[in-house]
Amino acid sequence: MKRYTQFNRLIVDDFTTDVWEHPLHNHNHYEIIFIRSGSGIHHLNNTLVPYHAGYLYLLGPEDEHEFIIEEPTNFVYFKFTKLYFDTFDGENPAVWNQHIDKLLSKKWSRKRNLLKNTEDIPVVDALFKLIVTEYERNALLGKKLVNHHFKAILLVLNRNGPNCDKKQKRRADSDITEALLEYIELNIYDPKSASQKQIAQHFNYSPNYIGILFKKNIGTSLKKYIQDYRFNLLKQRLKHGHQSTKQLSLEFGFTDESHLHKFVKTQSGNSLIDLKEKIAPEVVL
Repeated sequence: MKRYTQFNRLIVDDFTTDVWEHPLHNHNHYEIIFIRSGSGIHHLNNTLVPYHAGYLYLLGPEDEHEFIIEEPTNFVYFKFTKLYFDTFDGENPAVWNQHIDKLLSKKWSRKRNLLKNTEDIPVVDALFKLIVTEYERNALLGKKLVNHHFKAILLVLNRNGPNCDKKQKRRADSDITEALLEYIELNIYDPKSASQKQIAQHFNYSPNYIGILFKKNIGTSLKKYIQDYRFNLLKQRLKHGHQSTKQLSLEFGFTDESHLHKFVKTQSGNSLIDLKEKIAPEVVL
């Protein structure tokens, strides 16, 4: 399989075609793909799904895809590496890394259109038009404007998740699990907030009851679920990120680097260095 390698932190491309010239492939970067017009089939991660105008996809480096075009299609590509977030002046890149990690960690995000709310389609379309204009002009402050528009798109995607249109209220046992999963997702980088005691306090239940309820509905303990979730996010960051061990420790809420090393050893049986070597993607030029 072909692998595309991108060295620039950001490439924006807006084009229309009736013939897809790229065979099934993956990349060393991330891609947000917006379908402005046209239709066809998206071959994504061994699944064939129809695409239409207004569809949007977020792809990570490990995702494999190609398009089968049925009607001439206008694609807008926003291709970026994690180093792109370093260009956000005065902001912590880790915050935006977390946005991407959370979106990619969702099972529902890997094979489907991410714009669930049709009201958001014209919003995203307008944001991409502004991005393309500023990117092509390359004028004064253009890069900062692109940054702001891109961040707005990420926020729109976050509110298009499966739980975003549901009212926050105390729920019956059959529904509370969904709220628990959402809370864990929002607080996964803060170990104190994601502790069983704090979660129980947030939902006004006892820690023991929260644990029993979670195990009954999910099939695993609350503690194990949180540890596995954090570990999977960490593996994703090790595979595609460039942070130092100190940066990772701070971002994932570990008290120090030794705590991070111990966590990795407990979860995988490997040292941090060995784990990174095992999951590092093979680079094919």
